Amino acid sequence: MASSEDKTRGLLIAYDTIAAPGQQVTLVADLLEDGLLTHPPLGGEVLLFKEGNKLLGRAMTGGDGRALLSVVPRRVGVSTAAVGLAVSPRVTASEATARLFVWDRRRAIVLVSLTALVVRSRSPDLEIPLPRSGAKRPAPEAGAVQALKELDRRAYLLYMSGGDRLELPELHAWTDMHRLPRGPIILLRPGPMSLARELDRWNREGWTNIRGGIVETAEEAKALTDTKRQAVAAPSVASQEKWPEKTVRPKDWSEAARQFR
Repeated sequence: MASSEDKTRGLLIAYDTIAAPGQQVTLVADLLEDGLLTHPPLGGEVLLFKEGNKLLGRAMTGGDGRALLSVVPRRVGVSTAAVGLAVSPRVTASEATARLFVWDRRRAIVLVSLTALVVRSRSPDLEIPLPRSGAKRPAPEAGAVQALKELDRRAYLLYMSGGDRLELPELHAWTDMHRLPRGPIILLRPGPMSLARELDRWNREGWTNIRGGIVETAEEAKALTDTKRQAVAAPSVASQEKWPEKTVRPKDWSEAARQFR
């Protein structure tokens, strides 16, 4: 058996998931090499999925480093799944956690762009995204957290981020530190039409209760209005962007949240 110093250092990433009671859902985790500049996938390793002391199951990573485990949650609520690496002669990795949100399909879902919560320059040329790993993330804009807490009383909140998957632990820590209402963080794939593709996928999975979202770009707003959903531009975004005609432009976060009464 190789010593821990001789093993490849791995990085586990687990993803938040939404599900409905009694319906099968897939838990997803990635195992990557924890390199300085690159993070190639590590295939052929067994991952253990646990909820507390209960073993949910085990799955092997494929050539893309991804492991999938199907489960059937029974009741509405939030649970935390821990993903760890089984004993391996080749790799060592610290445990990762993700949340499974089991939601009632009769209750509305509102999408919220995480980067839209941060104050941004009103000049498009000077806009700066949330800092990357290792930098301090700005606090949410004044009034945003309280407005989301009010909205959380009426709807489920699903947070979206266009960031890198390596930033997920930091994003979770950031939302916890600023006491945002609990909700899954879903990564949007890079490129145009990313939200449109996700909306199509959620619709196929039966999530027809997505009422709309508070977004940061005109493209995201268009994805919502094209599917007859409410698009609300975050008060923090640049006003110069050309928004779809039906986009609501609130003056503050309280007004943004009121659009989903």
